[in-house]
Amino acid sequence: MAEGGVEAVAVEPLARRLGVTKGSFYWHFKDRRALLEATLERWEEESTEARITASRRISDPGERLIWLGEEVFGHSPLDGDEAGKFLLDRGVELAISDAADDAIVRPFLRRVTEHRIGYLEECFRELGFPTEEAWYRALLVYAAHAGTFRLLRHAPDLMPRGKHYEAYRRHLLSTLMPENEAG
Repeated sequence: MAEGGVEAVAVEPLARRLGVTKGSFYWHFKDRRALLEATLERWEEESTEARITASRRISDPGERLIWLGEEVFGHSPLDGDEAGKFLLDRGVELAISDAADDAIVRPFLRRVTEHRIGYLEECFRELGFPTEEAWYRALLVYAAHAGTFRLLRHAPDLMPRGKHYEAYRRHLLSTLMPENEAG
């Protein structure tokens, strides 16, 4: 999915790529829809539920938000192969977002997006922000997340690399999650 988008999640090409028969796929999955749904369920669990669960171990909501930001924005994309790997690691996220109109993908993407934004809002409210401000901050953080990876893929020359990306990430997080503004 990271390399070829949601369309790449198809039985025949995957069977060929893995060197197995189509029959072995049908032993595990009824059809392409079941394969895609299983892929999306795994994405939801690994990219959202596991991160939220891990972040809940951090009692301070400000530290929790910083940890989440560091997790989702990742570490420094470098040039060449390292930049490619950095984007490939986030390619599933981009592929799913690109397929937002797909009838199978849409409910997963909507649920994950709502859950992520809702969790961010919860963290901001725990910091003392009023509900409306917490919601706006959550939307802004999520939009920055989505936009950062789009820029890395579509206009990589505009995005900082190496230590400059680290500085960008720190600036972004400190701008969006200032400690001293909450009620």
